[in-house]
Amino acid sequence: MLLLCHGIPAAPQTEGRGNGEKDGGYPALAASCLREGFNVFHFNFRGTGESEGNFDLAGWQRDLAAVLDYWEKEGQRNTFLLWGFSAGAAVSCCVAARDSRVKALVMAASPAEFAGLFPAGEEQRLLAVMRQRGIIRDRDFPPDTARWLQDIHAASPLMYIRAIPPRPLLIIHGEEDEVVSRNHAHQLYLAAGAYTELMILPGAGHQLRRHPPAVYCCLRWLKNQKMPRA
Repeated sequence: MLLLCHGIPAAPQTEGRGNGEKDGGYPALAASCLREGFNVFHFNFRGTGESEGNFDLAGWQRDLAAVLDYWEKEGQRNTFLLWGFSAGAAVSCCVAARDSRVKALVMAASPAEFAGLFPAGEEQRLLAVMRQRGIIRDRDFPPDTARWLQDIHAASPLMYIRAIPPRPLLIIHGEEDEVVSRNHAHQLYLAAGAYTELMILPGAGHQLRRHPPAVYCCLRWLKNQKMPRA
């Protein structure tokens, strides 16, 4: 089964149901995966879309682990592929490093670490941004602001990526990424070592889901992993 893991929403959520993306969002991407023969599942991490809760990356890791547990109980044993985008890619790396049920991983536009993107000392500004986007919804969240930021920094792919090989790993990044510099991809590639492929796409920005060549490359790579399909 192929699991799609979204990133942090860039636009305000509407009544907890996302922002009505004109391109169809992740449901449209999932439909493309189905057409390519994959058994695919997409979901919303806590604090996004129709999911309850508030944004925190430690919670996102628990969410993904719970999705793996659910589908394993439904009979999808040891057949998981993860395709993560941005923060969803980072979370996918952290979970896959600890979970042998994940057999292959695509990290699209992934940060190597979050300390530079979520700087210490700017917690209140970051929280204000997340509240404006509608992914932190409760007034009393987080109960410990410093711990919340520590959990974000702890979701560092650089700390975990060495545990992915020899399972197949694709790191794909836009050359013109305006959010996460392509240097992050190079750092991850050097840290991962063998069994890892790196693709830097000329002209592509951060939202690789909206970049048809990136989607094509990822789907082709995933199909080459020869995993069971629907």
